[in-house]
Amino acid sequence: MTRLGLVIAMAVMAGPVAAQDPAGSDLDRFRQTASDWLLSGQGLPRDYRVMLMQMDSADRLHAIAYLRRLGLLTERPWSLDDLLRPAATRTEIRE
Repeated sequence: MTRLGLVIAMAVMAGPVAAQDPAGSDLDRFRQTASDWLLSGQGLPRDYRVMLMQMDSADRLHAIAYLRRLGLLTERPWSLDDLLRPAATRTEIRE
């Protein structure tokens, strides 16, 4: 086996390598929080949209899908603009 073949085989066996945040990602923390809301019988808090708007748009879309699967998100739908809007900084004034 050539060196290149060996390197490719090792890379495939190792699987994807991603930078891991030791505290977990925003999406993972949000999923845990949403699960806690469901298990405690709470609905969505009033500021859940603000929480989601602070996420990256890809994570936001995953979080919305997760809330829908849990049955917590049943009210007004999200607009495409809100789904794709860049993450809001914590100091940015919100609408």
